Amino acid sequence: MHSTPSPEQVRNASPEDLVLMLFEGAVRFGREAAAAIAEGDPLRGRRLVGRVRAIVEELDRSLNPEAGTITRHLAAIYEYVLRRIAPADVDAATLGEVVADLEVLREAWSALVLERRAEAGDTAPALA
Repeated sequence: MHSTPSPEQVRNASPEDLVLMLFEGAVRFGREAAAAIAEGDPLRGRRLVGRVRAIVEELDRSLNPEAGTITRHLAAIYEYVLRRIAPADVDAATLGEVVADLEVLREAWSALVLERRAEAGDTAPALA
């Protein structure tokens, strides 16, 4: 489990690391929302789902339309995730599935960042 980045870490992060931070936040808030709902605290769960939605919406807004097919695929995934976690009727099981999907995306992004850094000769590790 990763900790919340400090404001300084966010200010100094590369665009790629900012995306990793967003994925990590979505995963963390999704897990917390699922736990809150499962524990009988739907109000807290819905607030946390709102945070997940806000992060996924930001990820969607940050897509580069010039990147081609990958942008269209990611936009479709983000749209799917947002449909799955409609705040009014989301349940813990659905959140668990969405969190698993977000974890896959986070790991894929992390691998891509590491590969790009290796190609550039940068040995700094990815944040997530």
